[in-house]
Amino acid sequence: MRLKAIVIIPRIDGVFRLREAIVHRDWGFNGFKVDSVKAYYRSNNPIDGYGVALILEQSPADEDFGVPIWFPSEYQLRAVREAMDRSDELTEKLLGRGWLGVRPYLKLHHFC
Repeated sequence: MRLKAIVIIPRIDGVFRLREAIVHRDWGFNGFKVDSVKAYYRSNNPIDGYGVALILEQSPADEDFGVPIWFPSEYQLRAVREAMDRSDELTEKLLGRGWLGVRPYLKLHHFC
């Protein structure tokens, strides 16, 4: 697989709003073909927020290995981490609060 883009996508009211996606890094991505997609993830307990998505395209290595395979570079991994940090900031602004969990996000002003 080749990494085409790292995008930050808002999920609001159970819908991924692709038209509002923020392209964090781009290596030849031409945008989404649809404006929105229903978010089935957490459909029983939807929470608004921003998520990071990797846009991939097939490469000859996929055929060689017989499975989709991606060899990330250091700068790509760093860009993914940056996008995750930015999505946390955007989610905090959207929700007006921090959160606990696998990737907790709490700032000092959440306690004041």
